[in-house]
Amino acid sequence: MSRNDKRNWQVLLGVMAVLGAISAAWLAGKGLTDDNLRITLRRTAQLAFALYIVVLVARPLQQLLRRDWTAALLRNRRLVGVAFAAVMTVHLGLIALRFGTQPGLEYPLSSLIVGATVYAVFYGMLITSFDAPKKAMGLKAWKTLHRTGLVLAAAVFAAPRSFEHATDPDYYNYAIPFAVAIALRVTAWLRSRRRDS
Repeated sequence: MSRNDKRNWQVLLGVMAVLGAISAAWLAGKGLTDDNLRITLRRTAQLAFALYIVVLVARPLQQLLRRDWTAALLRNRRLVGVAFAAVMTVHLGLIALRFGTQPGLEYPLSSLIVGATVYAVFYGMLITSFDAPKKAMGLKAWKTLHRTGLVLAAAVFAAPRSFEHATDPDYYNYAIPFAVAIALRVTAWLRSRRRDS
């Protein structure tokens, strides 16, 4: 096993174990009610979003600032992505727990299809974070998959689902950091174009 793969497994299993234990302990103390499960789901989604933003801004921050910490962030972006997958796995487990323990909850077929598609892409990204699958996939297909995953994550976290959602103050906890991340990426892209011209 390569050093990169070993670190991937350490991050993946470590984050899942720690976050799973924290979630289980909190639910055990507070009670396995629908409200508490929804709170736990919200917190894991917020953590996953924070990791997604780090992945999104790692390269433009290095291009714009060129500091030691931005270089370190860019070098470890893959591990941040693996941590994202670990958090999303715990999140998926909590979704399953909620629907398994709360009778009467409905999950629309359209939401199920969208959710399954998003998770399939996320797990594809995770699998190809390991050396052998990445090499077998080829660089062009790998880039396409990971760019698709970044766009899907943006749709999941930052796109408003309705007018009411867009006017909810909690929505801006996602929309504002995402807008800042996009602004950083655009700024870095424009600067690189000026240098190349």
